[in-house]
Amino acid sequence: MRALIEIAETLIFGLFPTRAGVKVASRKANRGGGVGLAEARVPSKNARLTITNSCFAGLEIALRKRKTTLGRRLDCDICLDDSLVSDQHAAITRTDTGFHIEDLNSRHGLTLNGKEVHQRKLHNGDTIEIGNFRLRFSC
Repeated sequence: MRALIEIAETLIFGLFPTRAGVKVASRKANRGGGVGLAEARVPSKNARLTITNSCFAGLEIALRKRKTTLGRRLDCDICLDDSLVSDQHAAITRTDTGFHIEDLNSRHGLTLNGKEVHQRKLHNGDTIEIGNFRLRFSC
């Protein structure tokens, strides 16, 4: 089953099942908030990240906000629970020219397609590595 995650608040990925911020379901969560999964029927113009490793491999995260933050802190849009991930590690920003990723002065850096970068425009199929997480960008 393929799934698309809509960000309503914070997504938490890690090995702590009692604190997981993802509700696995075949439909969207209720309108009152929270995070839910829906069938992945997204037009190609919608950008998303797909986790390609760990127990979360295959999960797709829709990038609907102008700026999406990734890091270990719970106030990040996508929380990656890994000791190699900084509190506020990176940000993905939507602009008129496309999507850009920026390292937010993290301890261990940001890797895009195997090369360490500080800031770069994202292209369809790019692989982002943050800590032990690998994410594929698609739009």
